[in-house]
Amino acid sequence: MFAPASMLEASSVTEDDRRRAEEFITTDEQSALSILLRQVLQATACGADIEVFSADAELSPNQASDLLKMSRPHLLSFMDRGELPFHRVGTHRRIKMSDLREFMQAREAGTEVLANALHGGATAADISPEFSADELSELDSL
Repeated sequence: MFAPASMLEASSVTEDDRRRAEEFITTDEQSALSILLRQVLQATACGADIEVFSADAELSPNQASDLLKMSRPHLLSFMDRGELPFHRVGTHRRIKMSDLREFMQAREAGTEVLANALHGGATAADISPEFSADELSELDSL
C-alpha cells in the first residue's frame, strides 16, 4: 500500500489550535494521544513541519532518502546489498515504513557504538568481538 504522508506545516498551526490542543492534553496527560499531541506542538513551536506515515505505509526510495537525510544513490546501495529490504511494484522499488524504522534504529545503534569507540567510551569487546587479540592490540597501537 503506497500511502503518501499527511503533512502539517508549522506555519499553519494557529494560536487557537495550540490553545485547544493544550486544553485536550490537560484532560489526560498520560494518554498516548496527549503525549503525541504534545510532541507535535513542541516540534511546530520550533518551526518544524510534521509528516505522519502509517506503520504499513510504503515509501519510494526518494521519500526514504529524504527521511534519512541521505542521497538516493546511497540509499539504493543499502537496498542493493540487502541491508534495507524492499519489494517491487512493477519496476518501482518500495520500502515498508516498518523496515525503514528498523534500518534507522540499526544505523543509530551503529553510530552510537562508533561514537563511543572514538571517544574512548567503549571497550574493544564492545566494538567487535570478531577481532583476534593480535588485531585488537595492533589497532590500539595506532
